[in-house]
Amino acid sequence: GMQFLMSKDPAKSLLVDQAGQALLHLIPRVGSKTKAQKTIAIPLDGASDTDLQFCNAYEADGDTIVMDAIRSDGRSATGKSLSWPWATSIDEYSRTASKKALWRYTIQIGKGKVTKECIDNLQASFGVINPAVSGQKHQYIYAAVGGKGGDVAPPQGVAKFNVDAGTKEIWMPQGYEFCGEPMFAPKKSADGEDAGYVLSILFNGQTNESEIAILDAQNIPAGPVSRVPLGMVVPHGYHGCFSATEETGWTAEEIDRRAKLADKMESRGNMWNEVKSDFSGLGLRLDDIEEYFGDFFG
Repeated sequence: GMQFLMSKDPAKSLLVDQAGQALLHLIPRVGSKTKAQKTIAIPLDGASDTDLQFCNAYEADGDTIVMDAIRSDGRSATGKSLSWPWATSIDEYSRTASKKALWRYTIQIGKGKVTKECIDNLQASFGVINPAVSGQKHQYIYAAVGGKGGDVAPPQGVAKFNVDAGTKEIWMPQGYEFCGEPMFAPKKSADGEDAGYVLSILFNGQTNESEIAILDAQNIPAGPVSRVPLGMVVPHGYHGCFSATEETGWTAEEIDRRAKLADKMESRGNMWNEVKSDFSGLGLRLDDIEEYFGDFFG
């Protein structure tokens, strides 16, 4: 706590107890017949299960829950891998980043027992499903995958895992191109769980620009059916999601305004940890409100 208060980066103020068991909390939904919460320890097998990227979970029967997640071996679960400058080569990335792969956790609620198995050892990140099956049994998971098989490598290609059949399909771009987190966009007349498109922001290391790569979810190996240049660079690894509504349909002017707001906040640096009597919660002066937040309070 003191390290954070002294302006140290949050990630550098945390440590993961690799010898400790992760705890899985089962919390009933509102309206559920089951009222009691339950906490189950996940067995330790040499690596902590605290660093998981959740994909989906569902009830297999009345007493069993199946959860799929991208699991890290915890090598980068310290602030060291976040120090600047970041990795500038594949080899450097491999030395500092964690091994990540798709795992399945089977939770037997009555017995308070968790078993786990690796679905596929391919280096994977940012696993997603068709949101239409969220909380239900799913067959497919889409993820950004590395270009070195099971070895540690940055997200580069797009993979489709068939968790029922234990198979996968992969599209890998050029060696200087890197895909980020995939997003699933269902077709309007969707017929089947994989009826839709997989979108990913692709960074081109040669031109230092980004584009949106759009793949047919039913034919991932064929590569993009469309590539939309953005005319700008989006840092590799940025997260996102697909929205079927106009909620996030901002104009270019609105995006520019929000970007400038973010830049202003970032430029203040350690100011956010200062205590000021007039706006101590954020270290923000009252006369900054209009400048920073504009019509948010209007």
